Amino acid sequence: MNEALATVHDGFAVALLIALPLVAAAVAGVLATAVLTRALGLTDPTLGLLLRAVAVFAAIAAFGAGWATQLTEHTAAAWQQLGALGRGP
Repeated sequence: MNEALATVHDGFAVALLIALPLVAAAVAGVLATAVLTRALGLTDPTLGLLLRAVAVFAAIAAFGAGWATQLTEHTAAAWQQLGALGRGP
């Protein structure tokens, strides 16, 4: 059972490592929006949506290949351990 918990733990760690840069990119987009709208005196919410979307897509473009590799490696390891989960000690 410890192997199953370790696999789940590793899965959550991989998911967290993937989610953190996306959240950071969205926060950076919000901060850039706040600075630009304050400096230019704009009130249109479209600018904020556009900057957040561009920041998140840029993060996906920059880190997407690494994330795909991490997910593939974790999935392959999890599938290899799947047969051993049903067996007793």
